[in-house]
Amino acid sequence: MNEPALNDRPFGDPGDKIPLPLDAPQGDPAEQTTHAETHNLYGMMMTRAAAEGLERLRPDQRSFVLTRSGYAGIQRWSSVWTGDNYSRWEYLEMSLPMLCNLGLSGVAFVGADIGGFAGNATAELFARWMQVGMLYPLMRAHSSITSMQHEPWVFGEQVEQICRKYIELRYQLLPYLYTLFWQAAMTGAPILRPLLYDFSNDPQVSQLFDQVMLGPALMAAPVLRPGVEYRSVYLPEGTWYDWWTGKRLQGSSHILAHAPLERMPLYVKAGSVIPLAPAMQHVSEVPIQQLRIKVWSGTGAWTMYEDDGESFGYQTDDWAMTTYRVTEDAGKTIVEVEARMGRWQPEPRTVIVEVVGKGEQELRDDGTAQKLFFGG
Repeated sequence: MNEPALNDRPFGDPGDKIPLPLDAPQGDPAEQTTHAETHNLYGMMMTRAAAEGLERLRPDQRSFVLTRSGYAGIQRWSSVWTGDNYSRWEYLEMSLPMLCNLGLSGVAFVGADIGGFAGNATAELFARWMQVGMLYPLMRAHSSITSMQHEPWVFGEQVEQICRKYIELRYQLLPYLYTLFWQAAMTGAPILRPLLYDFSNDPQVSQLFDQVMLGPALMAAPVLRPGVEYRSVYLPEGTWYDWWTGKRLQGSSHILAHAPLERMPLYVKAGSVIPLAPAMQHVSEVPIQQLRIKVWSGTGAWTMYEDDGESFGYQTDDWAMTTYRVTEDAGKTIVEVEARMGRWQPEPRTVIVEVVGKGEQELRDDGTAQKLFFGG
């Protein structure tokens, strides 16, 4: 948690944790101040010390650091979670604006405890929270030792299957997410973002907090209330596709989405390109031998970033980038695969390029430029 705490009596005796007094002196005498001013800096510098120490101890392998406390710039050293939330619907709902605000502040690798930390989640709440949690940059189900068990199977077979479905979707989306993390590291762009980030000229989205974008392509409209199976969804300008059915939808409009317990409404912007990996039990279970590039007709492009995921080789150009471009011409969808850039080479693999509703083609991923035609 990276926050200083005191007991109300000497250590070892029973007692309650109490805040450090805000007027407690901090720092060396030459620049002494109070705890009120340094509280958040304490968490920031403790996290930085941990990250720098790990890098010295593990110079060839990346480490994972997680903190609850921090200050502006914490994203350089750590991921962040939002602290002790509760197993209540309002905490599920408020997680979206909290995480989006952090993302807009430059802190992209963020998450909230899925299912709630304190209290006992219901089966319905846990299922809906797992659907939303699939979108969190930091996806973690976590609960207090005083809560009931919160493993997916505790809530029955239906909820277990729902959780499996969305966890597997998360694993499939990892190539897309990994590129979003790279973009965040390079530019500060949020991974999970409010609609106003991508549609700033649309007055309909300025106060919309219960729909979110995962990168520029995917839009989710999760259910955040109990007993709800239909919800209003606003589609910004342009053309959209239903992720689950492939149905084409026109933007700048409201629709009524069917959202039974097993479905979170999810939409894709026309012209989007999303790389998908096979569902696995963990990211290094097996080398990815088949990559699916899913394309929705329209006009757009996506540059997929890759590296070994373990070392610091990316700092010395040991990375790869492949750009996919999609256009339409006389009823045909054209997908152009540009030559791969960078020194890093993936394991031998095939790539299936699928244009939703128009078929798929398989190619050997040898890093050369290729052009594919669909439909027409």
